[in-house]
Amino acid sequence: MSRLKARVELIIYRRYLFSSISDLFLTILMFMGIFWGSNLISTGIIGSSLAALIIGFTLWTTIQNTCSMLGNGVMNNAKSGVLQQLYLMPVSSKKLFFNKSIVNIIVSLVQSVVVCVVLMLLTGQWIHFAPIFILPAMLSLVTLFGLDYLIISVVLKFKRVGSFLAICQYFYSGVLLTQFENAPVLIKNIANLLPLVPMVSWIRMAINGIHYSAAYYLIFSIANTLVWVIVGIVVFNKVDKNIKQNGTLSFF
Repeated sequence: MSRLKARVELIIYRRYLFSSISDLFLTILMFMGIFWGSNLISTGIIGSSLAALIIGFTLWTTIQNTCSMLGNGVMNNAKSGVLQQLYLMPVSSKKLFFNKSIVNIIVSLVQSVVVCVVLMLLTGQWIHFAPIFILPAMLSLVTLFGLDYLIISVVLKFKRVGSFLAICQYFYSGVLLTQFENAPVLIKNIANLLPLVPMVSWIRMAINGIHYSAAYYLIFSIANTLVWVIVGIVVFNKVDKNIKQNGTLSFF
């Protein structure tokens, strides 16, 4: 199922290559607008935090692509009747959307890597990725599964959620670009309850060579991942059961 979905996505990208390249160009242009704009206001206003800004923006594009691709895909499937046909397949809906999430996260990750490399080329800021980055990066990917189930639940429940998806994307652009690791302890602890925040802070500090408590961020990152994966699965199970009982799978 995952292999078939991946093949379909690859065919779509090849068929609509101009649109795919345009989307990547627009994402890169958004970051360069922030970078050039800051330098026009004050030379070096970003300074040593440029590497952190690149990482934060790259992670945001991963979330944006994952949420928008999956949310809009499920919404279009429900509108066209494809979703009802998928529910008739001899596979559980949880596994069905799990396969979709895997493919969407992989596709988004590839796009984000391309964006990150291009941004480093354009800004001249090359980031050294140490082996320590693997752990928070893997935890971030697992957390995305929980967020995907939440997005799917919202789409299945409320149907038309295009504006909500846009709000989520731009809310997280502020969250991921904000350096909560420099905030007071209380605010930092509260912020670390938000999805992906402790992992992003961990990666940023490792990149900038800032001294930090590895145990603190390891505990918060694991807890953050477990909480949001569990919340996503629980909410999805309830919504999935509700729409099946009420027969509200398609659009009203």
